[in-house]
Order: sequence, then structure tokens, then C-alpha cells
Amino acid sequence: MKHILPAILLSLLLAPALTQASPAQPNDPRFGDQWGLTQIGAQCAWAVTTGSADVTVAVVDSGVDMNHPDLVDRLRTDGRDFVDGDNDPSDENGHGTNVAGIVAATLANNEGIVGLAPGIRILPIRVMNARGAGSDRAISRGVRYAADKGAQVINLSLGATLTIDADTVSEQVTSAIRYAQSKGSLVIVAAGNDFLPLENAIVGDNTDVVVVAATDENDIKAEFSNSGPWVSVTAPGVHILSTMPTYDVYLTSQVPKSERFDKNYDYMSGTSQATPFVSALAALLFSAHPDWDWRQVEAALKEQVVDISAQNATLAEKRFLGTGRIDACKALGGAVAAPTATQPPEATSAPPTARPTSSAAAPRPTPIAVDIPGTSSAGATSSLARELLLIGGAFACGMVLLVGLLLFAIFRIVRRPKPAQAPAPAAYIPPVGQPGSFPASVPAAAQPAPIPNAAQWGVLRIVGGPVPPRVYPLAGAGALIGRGDDCAVLILGDPAISRRHAIIRTDGRQSTIEDAGSTHGTYLSGQRIVTPTLLRRGDIIQVGQTLLRFE
Repeated sequence: MKHILPAILLSLLLAPALTQASPAQPNDPRFGDQWGLTQIGAQCAWAVTTGSADVTVAVVDSGVDMNHPDLVDRLRTDGRDFVDGDNDPSDENGHGTNVAGIVAATLANNEGIVGLAPGIRILPIRVMNARGAGSDRAISRGVRYAADKGAQVINLSLGATLTIDADTVSEQVTSAIRYAQSKGSLVIVAAGNDFLPLENAIVGDNTDVVVVAATDENDIKAEFSNSGPWVSVTAPGVHILSTMPTYDVYLTSQVPKSERFDKNYDYMSGTSQATPFVSALAALLFSAHPDWDWRQVEAALKEQVVDISAQNATLAEKRFLGTGRIDACKALGGAVAAPTATQPPEATSAPPTARPTSSAAAPRPTPIAVDIPGTSSAGATSSLARELLLIGGAFACGMVLLVGLLLFAIFRIVRRPKPAQAPAPAAYIPPVGQPGSFPASVPAAAQPAPIPNAAQWGVLRIVGGPVPPRVYPLAGAGALIGRGDDCAVLILGDPAISRRHAIIRTDGRQSTIEDAGSTHGTYLSGQRIVTPTLLRRGDIIQVGQTLLRFE
């Protein structure tokens, strides 16, 4: 005991220095789950600036949870609701709150996550209703309002895709965007989630709008992301953790149970999630260079990127993914984050816990000007000096503590008899859905518990639809089909598939399939099933737009 007390005393004395939060080591508990921030070099960028309170991003969307603990200190109070026509832009859908968190969730508050630009302000503008639909009139008014309120950046994770949702460009919205540009705002728009090279109708022929496609952790274009020569840059958009309303909204309580999101925080995938990364980086550039105009910021966004052409050879050859993937470190003058090594196509699917893709092509939702109040930057040089001083002090204290603990441990080991050799620990398996654990096939962790000694009793093979061919082994008592994290037959890339779509069961003699409460129904050999139905070898199952053969 007399040897332990000095170590405890030393730990208590050094604890304040070691636990003091900094951009280099945020104390936000779920920061480690935000793979996108790491990929684009957020911590390197924060050594220059975390953003100025004089810079505003307008989030023109479904609104924002005005009391979310990770957003409340970042929100401007002069937002607007163009759906109900009042001054309360509270989110009734969930999409806008998710977008806002990616931009500017509070840094180092021991709460949830961190936004890429945690020192700026968000101007919340509601232009989409509870179901995620917004009129051209509401969106255009929201864009103009954001510009008039001085938002340097306007984030539009919304729109309508030409030839699918719209026959022509939206004249009202395109006119509003040009008005915003004339007022000095940089407008950043999602490319859309239709899997195809289709344009967003709210952009028109305006080449000065920054259009954003989505990429995964391997820097490969997300399956759902639109692409085309109009795309400016790409950004992380698969399995992105961010804020969700703390109260019940449409996406957390009214969609089918299998497709609901969690309150407070949850993952979303889509170009809607890629776009706020770009908006946040633009805000950091405005903060670091207060004398720059929006054209200079736009140029930096497009020029200071990571080359991902090796991972996307065909699309890059056609110039369908813009100049590359954004890099916050490079854009703010730091070292370049190395591009991710090329992975085989079958290893590029989203993590098993990815939620349904959020659509930037929903019925014409508008951008919400995100104005996030926060700590203002005192300039690149002074900010960097403070960070280096803080990091150096923490490092020195940490080394003193480490040496003390090592000496204590050596003393204890010398005095203690050598224990019997313990069995070697089991190999570490990365948690499903964490960065670096993208599976090439269905992960064992997502499968139902098998019957002891149960052998494989069949397979499901993708034979048609928007998803690449793949074979899923069937074992145990049954298998859940869908796009949720508990599905053994995990199918990502088909937006018509529910999180829990259908389930196959076996009793060892025969197999049955039944719908699990999906939105679009389950079909067996062309007939929709409403009760458990006998399944035979060779039968074709349709879930969403995907065809599976039971073998």
C-alpha cells in the first residue's frame, strides 16, 4: 500500500493537465466513431483554426433541434421556418439536425461527437416539412434569407434529380442561388442518391455551385451516390455518425419500426452527409482567411484535394468525381493525408450498421443556413502556438506519470512470484461497422446465433437488381434479410430495402420465408407474400429491387 500511494498522489496531481481537452485529443466520447474526420485530416486542420464565430454556415434543410446539447451553443437565434412561416426552425424530420452536427457539433464538451468546424455558427433555416418534402418557393426563400443574414456558406443537402424527380431545372431555386452568390455566399449542394450520373435540378447551369458526391472509407464512390461532370469534389458519405433530435420526429418515430433512427445520435449515409463536410471546410477557410471571398474559398476546396482516381479509374477517366476528395489538412496548409489504398470491389460495401441512405433528391428540400456561434480564432499563428504549448505540456506531464508508473510496475514485478503461463488471448476482431472493418461478405457478427453444430443448409445468391452479385451462406435457425446491422443477409445499395425486410427460417426439414414488416413488401416467384410461405430450391425472392435465388 505504501508503494501505491505515491503513484496515486502523482496521478491526482497530473490529472488536470492530462485530461484537459484540446483539438488534438477531443474528449467527446464518440469522436472515435467519426471515421470521416480522421480521413480528411480534421485534427491537423484544427491546429490552424477550429473556426471563427464570425463565420456562419446556413443549413437550409428540415430545421435543427434548437436545444440539442451538442448544437445549442453553436446555433444562431435568428433562424427562420419557411414551412410554417414563423421564427421557430425546429426540426420535425431529423435530417437537418444530422447535417448540422456534421458541420459544427461542439468540440471538447464531453458530449457526443465533434463537427468539422466546431467554432463557427449555424443559421438554421427550415424549408422541408416533417416528411422531408419542401416546395421550390420555400427553398428559394430560405436561400435568399440565408444570404441576407450574411451566411458565408449555404449548405443544401437537398434537391430533385433531373429525369427522375424533375423534368426541368428549378428556376426559383437557381435564381435564389445566383442571388446568394451575388451577396457573397458560397453555395454547396448534394449530388443526389440515385446511383446514376444524374443532375440535381436545383443547380442548373451554374458552374460556380460546389456539387458534392459521396465516397466510402476506401475513397471509392459510394454505390448510391450520383456522379457526373458537374461534380466538384467528393467527401465521406457512408455510415456517418452525427446528431439527431432529442425528441420524437418523423425519422425516429413515424417511419416503419425497421427503418427508424435513434434519438440524440445516429448514423446516416448519403450525399446529404458528404455535403456538410465540404461546407464545414469552407467555413474553416473563411475563418483562416477573413479577407478571402467565396471564389477564393471555392478554388481552395477544389484544388487542395486528395487524388482518388486510382480507386475510381473509370469514373475518374470520365471526370465524373470532380477534382478529388477534400482534405482539410492540405486546404489549411498542413501535410496531405495519404489516399486510402485501393481495395477490391467486393470490399467496398458500407459497414453493416449503416442506416438507410438519406436522400438529397427528396422532394425539393432547401439548404439550411448553418450559423454556429463558437470560439473565435485569433489567427493561424497564435492558435497553432497555443495548441503546441498545450500538447507539449500534456505530453511532458504524461511522460512523468508514465515513468513513475513504469518504475512502480517494475518494482512490483520483481517482488512478485512469476505466475503460471496463461493461455494466449484470442485474436482481436474489429467491431462490425467501425473504420477498418469493411467486410468482403456478410460478417459473422451480424448473423443470428447458429444451432450448435448446425451445418450450412442453403445459400441466397443475388441474381438481379442494383446490387452487385454476392452469395450469402445460410446456417443456424434462420436468416434476416435487410440493411440493418442485425441482418445476416445484409444488402446495401438498394434504397427500397427496409432495415428488417424479410426472414427465412428452417426446422431442418423445410424452409419458409415471411415478410418482416417491410415498406415495399416481399415477393416470392412474382407473388407478394403475406404469411410464412414454403421456400424451395430455385425460388426467386424479390426484396426491394433486388432478386435473390434460394439454392
